[in-house]
Amino acid sequence: MAFSSLKSSMRCGARPCARAPAKAARRTVTVVASSVAELNEKYGIPGSVEFKDGKSGSPMVVLKHACGSSAEMYLYGACVTSWKQPSGDEILYVRPDAVFDKSKPISGGIPHCFPQFGPGPMQQHGFARNLDWTVSTTSADPNPDDKDPMVEVVLTESDYTLKMFPYKFKAVYCVSLHGEQLNCELRVINTDDKPFDFTAALHTYIEVLAIEKAKVTGLKGLTYLCKAKDPKTPETKVEDREEVTFSGYTDSVYLNSPSHVELEVGTGAAIALDSSGWEDTVVWNPHLTMKDCYQNFCCVENAKFGKPATVAPGESWSATVTLSVVDVTK
Repeated sequence: MAFSSLKSSMRCGARPCARAPAKAARRTVTVVASSVAELNEKYGIPGSVEFKDGKSGSPMVVLKHACGSSAEMYLYGACVTSWKQPSGDEILYVRPDAVFDKSKPISGGIPHCFPQFGPGPMQQHGFARNLDWTVSTTSADPNPDDKDPMVEVVLTESDYTLKMFPYKFKAVYCVSLHGEQLNCELRVINTDDKPFDFTAALHTYIEVLAIEKAKVTGLKGLTYLCKAKDPKTPETKVEDREEVTFSGYTDSVYLNSPSHVELEVGTGAAIALDSSGWEDTVVWNPHLTMKDCYQNFCCVENAKFGKPATVAPGESWSATVTLSVVDVTK
């Protein structure tokens, strides 16, 4: 869907995934569902939450808001691959080389990086993005007049994960629509008898009109790690630009970033990311290393990287982000 004409003024304020009991339809089941039919029977909410066979037959969940916005998330990797405005404009970007047959993580949308962001002792970006997550609950909560569709999925340890990350854990990911906004919340619970550390990120791909027109604002004065030359030994720099623009390969981790960051996409609109708990912001564009698509997207990622999270047994860590479309021409 073309993004060339998108401008929007928000009708609703930001709201993270609600933890209070739903006031309307809510479906919670403990039995693991395996087919789309079973998922719809146990968790589907007509007009708000629907499960479908996605590409390559991989199950996905579709959220629809009464205002006309929508979102799609594959259960494989708990990867949000679409977030559309009521106009039909797509905000996220999925790369043309993306595959959905579970042979590798989905390249685009909002993949997870957990329990490791970037390179390290385990596989790149950890394992959460290449495993099936399990649906735990859905709801469509009036707020106060429209139903906010929500899905919650969980990931726990397995023999596969314990070989890389020798701890028991429960990751809970909540995705919801509040009007035209997309809310994402990640909670990591330590179910082991010993503390563990981790790093994480939401690797958000956002569609832009052209990368040379894209601008990220809100980062001036921050210390950042420039990973463009060597991601394992990044250079430490200080950002002196009011607007971060793109003229070559970009891979920067901005430490202790503000809770509000915006990406101007080149159409008079910007995507605002309002977060809590994430602490850092990653800006990435592959430039000529991906000649077929680099001009069409920019990654602005919420991350927990500069200071890894430490979670004691029985404790948890959580972070949220609300994505909104704003008009920057006013």
